[in-house]
Amino acid sequence: MRFSYTPMELRHLRYFVMAAEEANISRAAARLNVSQPAVSRRIRDLESELEVTLFDREPQGLRLTSAGEVALGHARTTLRDSTLFIDSMRAFSQKGRKTTLRIGFIPTALPGLLSEGLRAFHRTQPDVCIQITEMPPGQQIMALRRGDLDLALPGAASAKVKAEFFTRSLRTTPLAMVVPSDHPFAQKRSVELAEFANDTFLSLNEDRFPGREKMHQRLFAATGLNPSVALHATGLNELLGHVGSGAGVAMVPADLNRIQSSGVTFLKLRRPTMTFNFSAVWQDSKQRIAVEAFVDVLDKIDES
Repeated sequence: MRFSYTPMELRHLRYFVMAAEEANISRAAARLNVSQPAVSRRIRDLESELEVTLFDREPQGLRLTSAGEVALGHARTTLRDSTLFIDSMRAFSQKGRKTTLRIGFIPTALPGLLSEGLRAFHRTQPDVCIQITEMPPGQQIMALRRGDLDLALPGAASAKVKAEFFTRSLRTTPLAMVVPSDHPFAQKRSVELAEFANDTFLSLNEDRFPGREKMHQRLFAATGLNPSVALHATGLNELLGHVGSGAGVAMVPADLNRIQSSGVTFLKLRRPTMTFNFSAVWQDSKQRIAVEAFVDVLDKIDES
């Protein structure tokens, strides 16, 4: 029995992401080890399913449309989540595992810190099964309160979170500006917030990223700005996708540049300055010894 065509598969997203990264069908096909017509067909199928145009086809290659910029962030997140899902399930299939740690994280934690920490921890604690789930910071803290997570890696920890849970700062990162690659300031090495008085700003949803709105208002007030905030994205990839599409600029932790995104440029923010402490957050529980052992491993990871 033959199954009918499934409208959207992970393969479609892989082909789309590769084509976006290469900006060329033939190079994408070579990296994927498939034919050029196969890549073109899958991208056309994806565009038909989504009812949008993802690329402008130009003589010199492919250029992402505004819809394509946003779709690229979502596609990368979906592919990363599928890999994490498979890895989490494999952990259950390994016999002899006695302890399970459930960890929530934001995307910037995965490259370097979390991936290196998992490898180092498994070498010394092979009997501990670790499940990792990408979540916005607000959801991580709520899951920690419910007992659905044993450890949260939400980025910066607020004073309220520090008063309620055990926390440890694992690394620091400064505040930066992210702008579209064709922004007039994109070639600068550093900028001041006051220079963006005429720009539209993008931010993050307060429920998912608590404290971000108050931080922005405090910095705007200190600089004398009252900018237009066009939207509040529900995720970091979505925020970068909107910036890349030219919808506006954003103030973000500099380590957000760990997330691959086309069409954006990160700029050092010279004034005002602010530093974020990327923290581990956990509570007293029967898993506390294992959690703190894992946090100790993360604390020793050198990402330089």
